[in-house]
Amino acid sequence: MKAAVYYSNRDIRIEDVDDLSVEPGEIKVRIMACGVCGSDVMEWYRIKRAGRPGGIGAFGHECTGIIAEVGSDVDPKWSVGDRVVMTHHVPCNTCNACIRGHTTACDTLHTTKFKHAYGAFAEYVVLPEINVDRGCLRLPDPVSFDAGTFVEPLGCVVRGQHMAPTSDGRSVLILGAGITGLLHTQMARLNGAGFIAVSNPSPERLEIARKFGADATISAREDVPAKFKELNGGVGADTVIMAAPVPICVKQSLDAVGPGGTILFFAPTNPEIQSEINLWNLWQNEITITHSYAADFHNLSTALKLIQYKRVNVTDMITHVFPLQKTAEGFLLTERHRDGSLKVIIHPQE
Repeated sequence: MKAAVYYSNRDIRIEDVDDLSVEPGEIKVRIMACGVCGSDVMEWYRIKRAGRPGGIGAFGHECTGIIAEVGSDVDPKWSVGDRVVMTHHVPCNTCNACIRGHTTACDTLHTTKFKHAYGAFAEYVVLPEINVDRGCLRLPDPVSFDAGTFVEPLGCVVRGQHMAPTSDGRSVLILGAGITGLLHTQMARLNGAGFIAVSNPSPERLEIARKFGADATISAREDVPAKFKELNGGVGADTVIMAAPVPICVKQSLDAVGPGGTILFFAPTNPEIQSEINLWNLWQNEITITHSYAADFHNLSTALKLIQYKRVNVTDMITHVFPLQKTAEGFLLTERHRDGSLKVIIHPQE
């Protein structure tokens, strides 16, 4: 089969790779659509996470498809021809982290993946038995394959706002107007936030943020915390969501949060970067700092319902759709947006 093989953000090659057999308990899925995630183009992360001699699989994980083959001993609810959306990471459900509700902190979730090395920027993937059991959802007919690729990123946002509530009229500052920032904007509105402001350096992205529900936008070139407080009646944000992996956003989050507020560090910076935190201010103002990583089956199921019933608008986020041969172009558009690019989706069968 053909797959996009990643050597660097500027060197992605379409190669013939092994088409793995399906073992008992496994399912093979014909990939119809796969979104390019921001984490796919974080080069330091991608190379470290999925390295192999001579290239690595472009890790595509926001994927939908059609079941092409079902192994023996698979639950009879799954049949060839079923439309599905899958996740590459799944928890064990039995470790201490899982038992305490932190399923995405599970070691199993951190190590599970599709069976072969090439992710879903490929014609097919094979789901290991554990992924079939707790990482595969039926894609309802009204949900297109393209829209279904948002289940994973929206699931991550759903989980993040469980950690950092945006309900009850809270004022919310979202740093970053990429896909996750815009999904956070819509979820905050849906969850019952009051005033929502979004910051970004791009005037184009700020205009898009208003389209997706921001009450106000702030140029990242301004003093973001001061501007937010000016717009919010002189007080800091009840909830700050850092959705941009940029070091300055750490400081902006700390400076913008109001007394009793919560900061969600949703997007990670490079692990080599150290950020200073003034514990006195956090202590004195009872600030909560939290994080969220990935999404579990419950989060993904919720996200799918929100997409199915159009509570969250994902269709209008899709700006570019490419065949597999143009995966490299899709990566470059995601890394440095231009020409109105927002969400890029790859169609491996084209």
